Amino acid sequence: MIVVDKDSLAREIGVDVLKPLPRDVSPREYFRGRKDDRDFILMLYPDASAPHREEMLCFIRLGAWLDQQGVKAPTLYEKDEQQCYALFEDLGAQSFGACLRDCSVGRAELYILATDVLKTLGQSGNLPDGLPLYKDSRTHENRRQIVDYYMTLLRKEHTSEQTLQSYLSMWDEIESALPLCPQGFVHGDFHLENMIYVTYEGGLKRCGLIDYQDALHGSLPYDLVNLLEDARIDVPQDLRVAMIDRYCAGMSAQEKFTFLDWYRVLGTQFHCRVLGLFIKLSAEQGRDSYLVHINRLQNYIKDALENPILSPLKLWFEKEGVDFSSIKDLDGDIIRKIFRNTSF
Repeated sequence: MIVVDKDSLAREIGVDVLKPLPRDVSPREYFRGRKDDRDFILMLYPDASAPHREEMLCFIRLGAWLDQQGVKAPTLYEKDEQQCYALFEDLGAQSFGACLRDCSVGRAELYILATDVLKTLGQSGNLPDGLPLYKDSRTHENRRQIVDYYMTLLRKEHTSEQTLQSYLSMWDEIESALPLCPQGFVHGDFHLENMIYVTYEGGLKRCGLIDYQDALHGSLPYDLVNLLEDARIDVPQDLRVAMIDRYCAGMSAQEKFTFLDWYRVLGTQFHCRVLGLFIKLSAEQGRDSYLVHINRLQNYIKDALENPILSPLKLWFEKEGVDFSSIKDLDGDIIRKIFRNTSF
């Protein structure tokens, strides 16, 4: 395994300075630089292991496919597989989230553009080769994280395997009662910080997609619920409804009914996964900044459990004594102490 030295890498690339960019929950690092009179983004993996090299190459292949669909992805400038880094076009610093915060672009425009990009990708019949299946992915598997982390935090003891299997069985029961879900390209992490507002492009290409290396062949409502029930920000209810209607325009009544049922199921699985993930990041990595979003995720789940489709899950949580109101103002030090004292 080759570990990359950043100072040596800067010299090799031919730049004096690599400016680090904010980290997300992934192990990758990103830097901004300038070379040959053009700005670039360096994507760097922590080591050049075979899985990391394959993930980088997958990102490059997916970017080329997105471009073929008329969707903006950063152009590849150069890559080094041995050291596991790549230089890409710098789409700019204005994520959709940043545009929303500084009011430089209207909220409706941003969400319409993001929704139209999703609809375009969902209608593509020519998917990239080798896309992993959603049902076999870590994303789907990790709907269990609410049991592994949230329930462990509530109870201050590790939840049993029997309880976990009972929880997963509830999801199997819910899913088996629904018609087949529409399938297609799933970005997998479709939120405002993974879209760049590209001022020098027009139409759909004003939305530059990033962080799509974990794309899947899966259930189309997943990305839309990720966008509209964001773990990090509140989206007004009227805007959510308008974007769902926009995405579903042209569907038959039955197709829309099926889509909305799966939207609710996949959205609640998403919230269960992320609720556990944010606690995990605090407990295991000391990344406490995500704890501020816990209350929002609790509210998403509470609201969703009022949908009759999720009645088996609601009854299961009630039987297990799981409360989505009892944890507020979380303290990372307390979380880490609980998990240190828990046999996990």
